[in-house]
Amino acid sequence: MTTDSTTVLLISFAFHPSNEIGARRTTALARYLADNGIHVVVISAFGDQPIQPGSELYPGVIAVPVERPRRPWLDLLVTLKRMALSRPQATSEGRATVPPEPSDASAQPLSLRVVLRDGYFRLLYFIDHYKKWSWRAAKAAIRAGREHHAVAILASGPPHSPLLAGAWAAKRLGIPHIADMRDPWSDVLAFAHPNRRFELRLVRALEDWVLRRAAAVTSTSATAAALLVERDARIARKVHVIRNGYDSEIAPPLVRTGGRLSILFAGALYVRRTPYPLLAALEMLLSRPEIDGQRIQLTFMGDKAGNFSEQRLAAWLQGKRCAGVVRILPPQTSQAVAQEVAQATVLLNLAQQQHLQVPAKTFEQLANGREILLICEDDCETARIVAGIAGVVQVDQSDLDVLERVLLDLYNRHVVAGTASVPAEEDVRRFSRAFSNQRFHAVFTSVTTPPVAREQSPEARG
Repeated sequence: MTTDSTTVLLISFAFHPSNEIGARRTTALARYLADNGIHVVVISAFGDQPIQPGSELYPGVIAVPVERPRRPWLDLLVTLKRMALSRPQATSEGRATVPPEPSDASAQPLSLRVVLRDGYFRLLYFIDHYKKWSWRAAKAAIRAGREHHAVAILASGPPHSPLLAGAWAAKRLGIPHIADMRDPWSDVLAFAHPNRRFELRLVRALEDWVLRRAAAVTSTSATAAALLVERDARIARKVHVIRNGYDSEIAPPLVRTGGRLSILFAGALYVRRTPYPLLAALEMLLSRPEIDGQRIQLTFMGDKAGNFSEQRLAAWLQGKRCAGVVRILPPQTSQAVAQEVAQATVLLNLAQQQHLQVPAKTFEQLANGREILLICEDDCETARIVAGIAGVVQVDQSDLDVLERVLLDLYNRHVVAGTASVPAEEDVRRFSRAFSNQRFHAVFTSVTTPPVAREQSPEARG
C-alpha cells in the first residue's frame, strides 16, 4: 500500500463534471486511487466548467484546470463543413435502402478544391485538434508535478495528444508515466484510411515515441493491445489490457414490458456507427400486417454528424412507415438520459466496423437492467465479450432479412408476450469498474515501487 504522501498526476481532457463518456474511466480511477491513499492531481478541461485551481473535486483529488484555447475561425470552418455535409439527399421509392458507407476520399477522383479542403483539415487535425490544449496541459503538469512532488504521470486518451503531453512532462520531471489508451491510436487511422500512408507513418512515429518511453501502457481492447505488441515485441511486458466497466449499481431488471417495444440509442452517431440498416429493417417489419406500429418506438438521443445528421435522418424517414415511430433528440442531461433508459425496454448498441474498440456504453448497458440489441460484426471484440450472455441479442447488419427477423422476435416477446430477457446479475458483475480500478492500482504500484522493494515484498517472495 502506498503512503499518504504519494502523489500522481492525471492528464485527461475529459474529467468530471464533463458528461463525456471518456470522463467516467478517469474520474472513477482518480477516486479509487484517492480512496487508497494516493493524492491525485488532475489536469483537465473539466468539460469547460468553472473549476477553481487547487480545488478539491473529491477527497484527495485536486483540480488543475486548463482552459480549451479559443478557435473562432476553426469553429466557423467546421460548422460550414458540417452544414455542407448535412444537406438532405433524395431518397429512393419502394423498398427501404441503406445509404452507402462513407469511404476514404483517396479512393475516388476529387476536384482540386476538395483536395485542398481535405488537405487543410487533415493538416489541422493531424494527431487531433487538441494539440494546443495538450501543450498547455503539459506545462501545467510540470508545474504541478514540482509543487506536489509527483511520483508518476498517467495520461489518458483520446484525444491522443494528451499522451504526448504526459510523456513529455514525465521526461522533464524525471518520473515514470503510464499511457492509457482508451481507444487505439495509429491503428484506427490504418483501419479507416489505409491509403494515407505518409500520415500513418508520422502518427506511428509519435505513438512509438510515447510507448517506448512509457513505464506501462494500458489498453481497453485486447485486439488493439496485441497489435501494439506485434509491431514492437519489446513493449510486451508493459502492455496491460484494462477494460472499461460500469460505475453504478446494477439496476433492477425490467422483465415485464407492458406490451410495448421501446428501443433507445443514447450516444453519438458518427463515422460508421450507422442507424440506417436498423431503420431499413424496421421499415420492412412495419410492412407486415400483424405488426402494430403504435406499440413500437425507436429513439436516437445524442450528437449526430455527417451522413447521420438530423437533416439526413429526417430526409431518409420522409414518406416511410417508420417515420411515425422514430424520435430524433439532441444531446440531453444525464438525468434526462436516465429517464429515457427507465422507459426503454431495449438498449441499442451500434458498434459496426469497430474491430479494435469496445464501446464504453457496452458495459454501462449491461448494468442497466434492460435487454440489449448489439449491432456489430460477428468477429469483432465487442461480440466476443458479450457472447453467451442471455439478454444480449447480437446481430450483423450485413443481412437486412436477418435484422428484420431479430426485430420480429423482439416484437413478439416484448409486445405480444409482454416479456423481456435481461442479462443476469452474475453475468454482469464481472464487468464492474471496481475490477478495472484494482488492476490500475496494481500497474501504478509496479511502476512507482523501487525494484528492491518489489523483490522484498511478500508477493514477490511468496
